[in-house]
Amino acid sequence: MVSRGSLIGFSASNYTDTAKLILRSFKELGESELAGALGKAMVPLLGCFASSPAILVPIPSNSATLRERGYNPAELLAREISIRTNGLRWANLLMRTRHTNDQSRLSPEARFANQQGSMQARSGSSEVLIIDDVVTTGSTLIEANNVLTEAGYFVTGFITFAETEAKRSMLTSQDTVA
Repeated sequence: MVSRGSLIGFSASNYTDTAKLILRSFKELGESELAGALGKAMVPLLGCFASSPAILVPIPSNSATLRERGYNPAELLAREISIRTNGLRWANLLMRTRHTNDQSRLSPEARFANQQGSMQARSGSSEVLIIDDVVTTGSTLIEANNVLTEAGYFVTGFITFAETEAKRSMLTSQDTVA
């Protein structure tokens, strides 16, 4: 189990050297076919929740990153998970409202500030599960949760392929704030 603020989720792997290499290949080196293996590893996590979501919601990429990469990693993961489950669909309910900086070199405080007001959601009332590739401070997931909840959705939680352990110690003040 992974918690960030009041948001609960699950990750298929710790952010080991192997997971880091796989995610780098998937996201930065254009090996989008890895989505199948990553999604397959994430499917069992669906059974960790008390209720089943109706919709998988991928975290949106920045438009510049999407143009450069040619795909949204979280969307590919949501598609792969959906293909492997009966009746579970995915939808791009979240949209970026502004550019955000690359979070990899930002402090936890700067990550939260970077994500504030960066997304909007279409209105709805379904039970949803947020999908992303990796969780560090949880600032992106927390912002997505807030926006989806404000739009009328019930957020079951989130699943990611990996969780970074190194940043956990820096989360204590942010977890209580978010």
